Amino acid sequence: MQEGINWITVDFLTTFTGAVFVTNIITHFMKDYMPEKMDKKMLALMVAVFVMITNLFIFDKVSSQNIYLSIINSFFVAAAAMGNYEILTTKTKRALLKETEAKKLVEWVKDKEK
Repeated sequence: MQEGINWITVDFLTTFTGAVFVTNIITHFMKDYMPEKMDKKMLALMVAVFVMITNLFIFDKVSSQNIYLSIINSFFVAAAAMGNYEILTTKTKRALLKETEAKKLVEWVKDKEK
């Protein structure tokens, strides 16, 4: 019987979805602590390379061919992770913008009524 809750399993971590998920989570928490001048996309790529290369070492699949493929695949993982982040932040920004515009409209109407 398995003890506790395993949010991330070995099988999940070795999939594209698992790599994107882990890259997204790590990047999300690290981005606030990085210098302002550092591009968030570059951070996501570095994290993706780290995740992919670490998978090779952990699962004993290290070879020059696998390292090369992992680096190339890291670009796909980073792109997918950035896409998730962009979608979430864009929706949040749109919602905040609509809310701000609605508040301004309410204030304008109140001013006109006076």
